[in-house]
Amino acid sequence: FVFWISHLLTHLSVSYTAPECGGLLDASEAGYITSPGYPLEYPPHQNCHWIITAPEPSQRIVLNFNPHFEIERLDCKYDFIEIRDGTSETADVLGRHCSNIAPGPIISSGPSLQIRFVSDYAHQGAGFSLRYEIFKTGSEFCFRNFTSPTGMIESPGFPDKYPHNLECSYMIIAPPHMDITLTFLTFDLENDPLLVGEGDCKYDWLDVWDGLPQVAPLIGRYCGTKIPPEIQSSSGLLSLSFHTDMAVAKDGFSARYNMTQKEVSDCDCSASCISPERISPAVYGAFSAAIL
Repeated sequence: FVFWISHLLTHLSVSYTAPECGGLLDASEAGYITSPGYPLEYPPHQNCHWIITAPEPSQRIVLNFNPHFEIERLDCKYDFIEIRDGTSETADVLGRHCSNIAPGPIISSGPSLQIRFVSDYAHQGAGFSLRYEIFKTGSEFCFRNFTSPTGMIESPGFPDKYPHNLECSYMIIAPPHMDITLTFLTFDLENDPLLVGEGDCKYDWLDVWDGLPQVAPLIGRYCGTKIPPEIQSSSGLLSLSFHTDMAVAKDGFSARYNMTQKEVSDCDCSASCISPERISPAVYGAFSAAIL
C-alpha cells in the first residue's frame, strides 16, 4: 500500500512541490508540502519550517491534507506539525497535529501561513502531505473521505458555479462485505465543443476510479451535461477526481452514494479455500490503515 500511495502522489503532484524541509513559498500557484521522505518514514531530529505567502494582501490561503497521515501521537509533544496564522513566531496557532487522523482544511485569516514540522529521536511515522493554494469559495471541501453508509457528494460551491483551477479528490470507503453504488442527480461541467466521443474531455472533467485514483481501473471520465450512468463498485473503495481549468465555470455535479451488503456465495471450506468472512476483516483493516 505504501507503493500505491507513492505511485498516486507521483501522478497527482503536477503542481510545485516544496523543498523537503522548509523554505519560503509563493501561493500564486498551488503546490505541495510533504514531510521528509513521505510516504516513507520521516527521519528523526527534524525541524522544518515553511512560510507560505499569497501575492495579494486581501487573499487567504487554504491547506488540504492528504488522508494518509501518520505522526507519533504522544500528545503532540515530540513529533508534530504546527500551523500558525501569519509569519511571526507569536502568530496565533491554528493547530498542532499528530496521530493518524489527518486534519481538516485550514484557512488563514490573512495572506500568509507558517508551517513547522518537528520530530524527535524515536517513533517515526509516514508523516504528511498537504496541498496549499489561494482560498476560493468551496475549495475547503475539495478533499474529503466518505465512510457513512449513505451520503451526498457535490462539487465545490454547489449549487453555485464551481471555482476555477481545482484538483479535487473524493474517496468513498466501505466496510468489509459492502458494495458501493453512486447515482448522479445533476451534472453540468464545461464541455469541449469539439468533443469526439464519450470521455473525450479537454477542459473540466470528473474521473471515477474503482479503487485508488491513477492506480485502479478507470470507470469513466465525464464532462458536459449528460448525466453519467449509475456506477457500482465491489472493491470497497470508489474514488472521484474533479479537474477544472482557468475559464468557463458551470453548475457542477451532485451525486448520492449508498453502501449495500455484498452477496457472498457459500464457501466449501472442506476444500482448499478460505471463506470471505475470515479474510476480509484483516484485509480491510490493513487497507484502511494504509489509506487513512
